[in-house]
Amino acid sequence: MKPHPRIRKTIKWGGAAVTVLLVVVWAGSRWWNAGYEADRWVVGAVGGRLHLSTYAPGSTAILGGWYVLRQARRFEGWQWGFSHDVFGYLESWAVPMWPLPLLSGASALLAWRLDTLARRARLGRCPKCNYDRTGLSPAAVCPECGKGPTS
Repeated sequence: MKPHPRIRKTIKWGGAAVTVLLVVVWAGSRWWNAGYEADRWVVGAVGGRLHLSTYAPGSTAILGGWYVLRQARRFEGWQWGFSHDVFGYLESWAVPMWPLPLLSGASALLAWRLDTLARRARLGRCPKCNYDRTGLSPAAVCPECGKGPTS
């Protein structure tokens, strides 16, 4: 299988940027509510969770469009789990945000590691210890760490 360095680099840098953005949104949702409201639907970040809410039939949107609001009351703590609530005219589902930066960060770290190993192989270095293998036969073990060419 042919390596795809552009895809690896895109996942590496894009994943790092998405991870930072998700961490900022997750941490910022402690003090600010942000989201989008249209018709009867609301999608937003509140208290470390993503909320999807729907108004009862006949209700109309209160804010409309994009919004960012300072939380009116003091935040009591992170909410780590899933929930489903009904508040008379509003039904709400909440999903924790903390797994999202973990998943994007793990994929970025994996792409970063694969890119590092590919760069070392391209430059003729040992994949384990980064020793310069210039002048060694391809079948020789690394004199620094003892790693074989296929081990």
